[in-house]
This record gives sequence, structure tokens and C-alpha cells, in this order.
Amino acid sequence: MFFVNFVPEEGRWYCFAPTATGVQRIPVSMDASPFEAFTVAVDEQAKEVVN
Repeated sequence: MFFVNFVPEEGRWYCFAPTATGVQRIPVSMDASPFEAFTVAVDEQAKEVVN
């Protein structure tokens, strides 16, 4: 069992996992998102209303 939490003082995410002697804090590796500058062309003529 584990949980992931953001530590704002350090500006990063950690995975916390219980052990027999306490809780282990494992830093989560963050790679740059490949879709940060991803753009989508919007076809104004093909708009569809979905309810």
C-alpha cells in the first residue's frame, strides 16, 4: 500500500510507503510533459453541440 502526495515546501511529489520501521518517502521522478506545447487545430465549420 502507498500514496502519492505533493510537498509544496520542496516543490515536488513523493510516494509514501509503509515499512516495518516507519514510512519510506520516495521522490517521484518528473519528466517534462511531451504535450506542453501541443496545439489542436479547431475547425470552426465542423462544430458539434454535445449535451
